Amino acid sequence: MSLKITVLIVDDQQIIIDGITSLLNSTPTIKIIGGSKNGKQAIEDIRKLDPDIVLLDFNMPEMDGIETLEKLKNQYPQIKVIMLTGYDEIELIREALRKGAKGYVLKNVDKAQLIVAIESVNNGGTFLDSNVQEKVIESFVKSNNNPSEKVETQINESRNLFELTRREIDVLRLIVEGKKSTDIGNKLFISINTVDTHRKNIMSKCNTKNVAELVKLALDKKLI
Repeated sequence: MSLKITVLIVDDQQIIIDGITSLLNSTPTIKIIGGSKNGKQAIEDIRKLDPDIVLLDFNMPEMDGIETLEKLKNQYPQIKVIMLTGYDEIELIREALRKGAKGYVLKNVDKAQLIVAIESVNNGGTFLDSNVQEKVIESFVKSNNNPSEKVETQINESRNLFELTRREIDVLRLIVEGKKSTDIGNKLFISINTVDTHRKNIMSKCNTKNVAELVKLALDKKLI
């Protein structure tokens, strides 16, 4: 029998720790091994417990979630962190992803999606819940209008780094906007097969496994 994914919950509310523990400990693939009430305790608990995944809130005493995330990644670079929070502001999402979070999930997420998030991140992927993905996509669309000269230079440098063609950039932009292959084909006047070929090439060049990872990469590297 395969080993369970070990999870540490970091939240200043004991009721949240208890609730998530009760929710997930019945899952065959996941085991909650501890709960930390603040960032300082989390750092010590990780040293002792060595969890696979950390579920981390933003609003905590002593150190907030971002500062805790930074310290965790500096001391334990291999640790995989999923932000589990009630905050859906785009700047917080951006900052968490930049600081090394591999997932971002809101506290109103259902059990099935939380399990998928933990399993995806544990397998080396990235996970943004559906509400967070919408926020990120909306931010991309808004920020895509009239970029400054400095931002335009960063975008071109990133595109060159990943060797994306102009057509691949067009397809990538529409993927990030949430468009399906049929819609992309109609928009660009190309066949669905051609869209799917571009999609595969983009994923390969960017070394991403799914749309969530592609969105994160596009956000980090300013590809569009």
